[in-house]
Amino acid sequence: MTKQPASAPTTNSTLREALREFSATLKPADHDFATYAEKFCNDVGPDKPVADLTPAAVEQYGERNLRATDPNGQRRLEGLKAWFKFLKARGYTATNLGTPLRLPKPNGQRTTANAVRVVETPIEMTADGIEALRRELAELEQRLPDLVRAVETARSDGDLRENAPYHAAREALAFAENRRRQLEAALRRAVVADRSELDVDVASIGSGVTVTHLERNIQVTYQLVGPREANPAEKRISVESPVGRVLLGRRVGDEVEVEAPQGIMRYRIDAIIHNP
Repeated sequence: MTKQPASAPTTNSTLREALREFSATLKPADHDFATYAEKFCNDVGPDKPVADLTPAAVEQYGERNLRATDPNGQRRLEGLKAWFKFLKARGYTATNLGTPLRLPKPNGQRTTANAVRVVETPIEMTADGIEALRRELAELEQRLPDLVRAVETARSDGDLRENAPYHAAREALAFAENRRRQLEAALRRAVVADRSELDVDVASIGSGVTVTHLERNIQVTYQLVGPREANPAEKRISVESPVGRVLLGRRVGDEVEVEAPQGIMRYRIDAIIHNP
């Protein structure tokens, strides 16, 4: 009888089944790894036998989903590598299929010792907007320990395959951790828009701008804010939106036109208010 090599896969389990095992091994701080592994499984087919995975399929997935512009790219790569390392360690695959995975280098990035350091572009925001991000981050960090405990409690309840509370708690934790990284990245780049040298008669970030829709004869007041602060329900519009873009830098009495799906809209600027 031919002896099976020790490195050969020893199970016909599906990716879905292996993913459940992988999720159960993760530390609380790494639960987002399961999300990245799950996306891979859904892409290639969760009911596919793990032993049928090929290096080409993994490489093609990496080419489609690992991007230099992804703010979570490094974390995604770490999660995928942990997943494929797990499959190899448990005997699901003969080799570590994640070894070749790499983040692509940004276009134009130099690889020599004299490579230019990439500097993140500052994001102009209002002081209130920055403070709101700080409050959200502080509240989120207070909630994280409870979310971690919820995962641990649900995990102790038995079979993870039929443990809906566990999967719900894990998803909530992964979402919160992802949001925390987004907030931290935004705050690293956020700067208060400097209006010290701007003409007080000119609309700028943070300004309240009262306009009249000329066709409808309706008056409304908007506040111009950075993209991360926009809230149309509160009439806080981004300076990168169609309306915000044309109002930025305008003066009282100016008439502007905005291209919209329903046609050209014309506005007259009636007042500009600067908060202290």
